[in-house]
Amino acid sequence: MPDSWNPPTGPPNGTPVRPADAKREIEDAVDAARAHDQTLRARVAVLAAARVEAGARLEAATSEIEDARSLAKRAFVGANEAARAGQRADAARLTGAAQVFAMRLRDARAAVAEWEAVVATSSAQWHQLDAGLAENVGRLRAVAAARLPMLGGRKAARSQALVDETVAALSVPVTDLVAQAVAGARAELVAADEAASAAVAVEVTVDDLEREVDYGGTDEILDELRVELGLPTAGTMPEGEVEVDAARPAADAGTGQHDAGQEEASPPEAPPVSHASGARS
Repeated sequence: MPDSWNPPTGPPNGTPVRPADAKREIEDAVDAARAHDQTLRARVAVLAAARVEAGARLEAATSEIEDARSLAKRAFVGANEAARAGQRADAARLTGAAQVFAMRLRDARAAVAEWEAVVATSSAQWHQLDAGLAENVGRLRAVAAARLPMLGGRKAARSQALVDETVAALSVPVTDLVAQAVAGARAELVAADEAASAAVAVEVTVDDLEREVDYGGTDEILDELRVELGLPTAGTMPEGEVEVDAARPAADAGTGQHDAGQEEASPPEAPPVSHASGARS
């Protein structure tokens, strides 16, 4: 079924339309309008569900921006305090943690931009579908207005009743349909979150992180956070301050590998990283 159908609303080439042909064209128009209505309503249901997911993803990404920013700032403050106390290994470790949080902030910003675009597109699609439903009814009415006068007696009455019944069915609001689609989409999101929470965590080693972590684009974010905290930006670190290369893991920065058995300093550290089987991206 195409996005629209063109109803016959006038005599072809000026030739009068016979009553039998007029009746058939009305019935064909009814069938076409019903089929197109089903197509449009199916699209409405799909779009309503997609909008629920997009809204949830956008909200989560927005929250992730705030969390990642806060954690990166805490790590920077800890790194600065450790550096001033001469704890170079801890300063390097916490600066590396800030890099990880900067990655999260970078990815969250990209996700927000992506889902904002999805929401904007879905809003335009929503208006198009709403207009399409109304136009579908209008086309059927146009056929009826052009062909019913060519019928008489009981044939005209039956065709008029068929058109009226169809117009009433096509004019039913999509409110209930949308509510069902939204409820189903929300239930799927809840089920997916529960499955992700129940998934078995898989341990990730430092070697895994070195292979998988992408620090690209984090230098600008790190400098942005340093400015907000009033700390010197990269390249302007005072003597005695630790500056970690954003292109390599923090474990290799500073004075060497961090001793796993060393007593932890009071500043906050990065939470353990794990991959959960079945977790959603």
